[in-house]
Amino acid sequence: MSMVEGGQVVPALDQLSSILEEHPNAAWALAIRGRLLLDLREYELLSENAERFIRLQPSNPLALTQRAAAKLFHGEVEDATASMLEALTESGSEVDSFVLDVSSVLAYSLAQRGIFLTARVYATLSIMATGYEGGQAAVSVLGQMNSAPTINQLMKTVPQAITRPTDAQWGERYDEAANLLRNNKIDLAESKFESLRRTVPNEPAILSGLLTCAIWRGNTDAQSELLLKLSECESLDFETRVRNRAMSALVNPTSAEISIPIMKMYAEVDNPDQIEMSLLASSRFVALPPDLLAGMRTTEDEVPPKAAFQMLDRDKPEKLDVLPPIDEVPEALALVFVYGKQTDREARLELLDIRKPLLDEVKECVQDAVGDLELNEIKGDLLPMLVACQPAVAMVRFQAKPAEAEKLQSELMAARMPHAITAMETPMLDGGSLASTCEDDSKLFERTVMMRLVEQYDALVAKGQGIIDEAYRLAKIEPLPMLKPQSGDVENLANEDLNRVDCSDLDADALIYLLQRAQQVSATPAVRRVAKQLIGTDLSEEQKPARMLAYMTLINAAEGNEQALELMDEAKAFAQANEIPIANLLLSEVGLRLSAGDGPGFQNAVETLSRQYGNDPEVMAKLQQTLMAYGLIGPDGAPRQAPGGPPPAAQQGGGGGGLWTPESGAPAPGGGESGDGGGGGKLWVPGMD
Repeated sequence: MSMVEGGQVVPALDQLSSILEEHPNAAWALAIRGRLLLDLREYELLSENAERFIRLQPSNPLALTQRAAAKLFHGEVEDATASMLEALTESGSEVDSFVLDVSSVLAYSLAQRGIFLTARVYATLSIMATGYEGGQAAVSVLGQMNSAPTINQLMKTVPQAITRPTDAQWGERYDEAANLLRNNKIDLAESKFESLRRTVPNEPAILSGLLTCAIWRGNTDAQSELLLKLSECESLDFETRVRNRAMSALVNPTSAEISIPIMKMYAEVDNPDQIEMSLLASSRFVALPPDLLAGMRTTEDEVPPKAAFQMLDRDKPEKLDVLPPIDEVPEALALVFVYGKQTDREARLELLDIRKPLLDEVKECVQDAVGDLELNEIKGDLLPMLVACQPAVAMVRFQAKPAEAEKLQSELMAARMPHAITAMETPMLDGGSLASTCEDDSKLFERTVMMRLVEQYDALVAKGQGIIDEAYRLAKIEPLPMLKPQSGDVENLANEDLNRVDCSDLDADALIYLLQRAQQVSATPAVRRVAKQLIGTDLSEEQKPARMLAYMTLINAAEGNEQALELMDEAKAFAQANEIPIANLLLSEVGLRLSAGDGPGFQNAVETLSRQYGNDPEVMAKLQQTLMAYGLIGPDGAPRQAPGGPPPAAQQGGGGGGLWTPESGAPAPGGGESGDGGGGGKLWVPGMD
C-alpha cells in the first residue's frame, strides 16, 4: 500500500504477485491487484484476476465488480451489467467505492448505446452514495443525457413506482419485494415480483416493480414489454397509459416501432466518370463538397466514394445569388454515391435513405439522368423518428446574408415540418401516418402517443411552438392544456410537463428554480417562457444575478441571431447598471457576431474583452478557445490563412438539413497579416473580405 500511495504501481504489482504465490488464497491481494490492473488498463490480466478471485470467493462483490469491469472493457455490456447486478445484490446497503467507480463507467457505456434508463440508475447510484467522493464521472453522464436535445424528455427520468392498493390481499408479499428492491437486492426482488405477477397478472404496481428490476438489469426488451403492459391497464388514466406506451417505443434503441423503414438501390456501372458527369449535368442532383467524401464510409478500410450527390425533389433554382421563395427550395430524396472500380468489386452506383413510397420516383430520376440502368433494391437501415420529422433541405449554395438565410430557414421549417411530422408512415400506426389515419377513431390512442413523442424532442420543439401546434391540428388531436402550478408545486413537475407551464403567477424563487430545471433538461420552450417572465419580474438585490442568468439562457435559446443580439445589448446594459461582470456575455457575443457575419461587432467585442479582462488569464484562455473553435487562430495564437468557406457537413437521411450560405455557420479559418512577434496581427472575420 505504501508503494501504491507513492505512485510505484508496477513494483506494487510485483509484490502482490509474490504474495499470491506464497498465499494463493489471499483475497485482499486479489482485490488490490484488480484495482491496479484496472487503473493500468490491463484488461486481459484484470479478467484473469477476476476469475481467480471469483473461484476463491464466488459471492465477493469486489470480485464480481472486477469481472464486470473486464467484461465492460471487452464490449460485453450485457454481461457486465449482469455481473454488476450480482455485486450490488451481495453488497447490500454498504457499497464499496470500487463498485461505485465501475458503476459510473458502466453508466457511460450504457448511455453510449442508448440504454438511457439503465444508465440513469447506475449513475444515480454513485451520486447518491453517502460518503463517496468519486461521483464526478456519474454527474457528467447524467449531465450529458439531461442536456441532449436529441434524447426524448420521457427518457430523462426513471419511471416512479406505482403504489399498490392499500387493501390488497397480496400487500405483505409486495412490500417484502419492494423492500428488497430498495436495498439493491434486484435478483431476489424480481423473483418475488414474478411470483406475484402469476397470482395477479395485470396489476400496475406489480408490473411497475418488475419494470424497475428490468431497468437495473439493462433488459430493454423486458422494459418495453412491461411498459406496453402498463399502457394496457385500464385502471390507469389515459395520459399515464399514453406515456407508458410512448416509453415502450423509446426504451429499446433497436426498436422499429417509431422508425421509418428505408431502402437502398445499387447498380454496377462500366464508366463511373461518365455517370458522375451525367449527374453533375442534371438539374435534379447537387454535388456534395469533396471534403465530405472521406467521412462517407462505414469503416476505416472502406474506400470512400469518388463523388456524392443529393437527389432533389424538384429542379434546383437557376439563380443562386438570391434566396428563392419557400416553395422553390428543394429537398433531398436520396443520397447518391459513385464508386470507382476496386480490387474486390466493380464500379458501382449506390442510392441510400430512400423511403419506400418514393422508390419509383427515385428510380425514374436516376434513369433520366444516366440512362437505362438496372437498379437492385435492398432493405436499408431504419430512419429514426427524430430525423424523419425534419425536412431534408438540400445543400444548395445560395449567396445570401446570414440574417436572410436564417429567416428563410425558420420560415421553411414552419411551413414544412408539420407536414413532415404528420406524413411519417410508422409501424406503430400499422404503416400509416398521422395524416392518413386522422379520421380513424380506432387509432386515437396510437396517434396521441405519436404526437406526445414528437413534442418531447427538444430538437423539434425548439424550432418553434407553432410547428407542433400545426402538427396537432393536421393530426386532428387535442394537445394537452397548459398547467398553472402554485409556486410551492414547481418541484413536483415532471420533465415532460415543463413546456406546458404557465409561469405568469409564479414568484421569483419559483421562476429561478424552474429556469434552472428547464435549462438542465434542455426544455427550450420552457426556458424561453420562464426567462422572459423572470426578466420582467421585480427582484431583490440578492436575486438580481438571476436576471443575468435569465438573459444568458434566453440568448442561448434565441430563435435567431438578430433576437440574440438584441437581448445581448439589453443584458450588457443591465449588467453595467448593476455592476455585474460581463465577461461571459462578451464571450457569447464573440460567437454571435461571427455567426451573424458582423465583423465590426466582433472586433468591438474582442477589444472590450481585452481591455476589461486582459489581466484575467481564465477569460483570455476562454477567448482563445473560442477563436480557435471558429478557426480564426491556431493553438499558438497566430492568425490562420484566408477563408475557404466550406459548408457544414452533410447529414445522412437528410434530417435537420439547412441552407448553406458563404457567411453562415461557423466561419472558415481566417487569416491576416501577423505582426513581428510582439505586435497584434489582423484577424479575418465575416464581412471583411
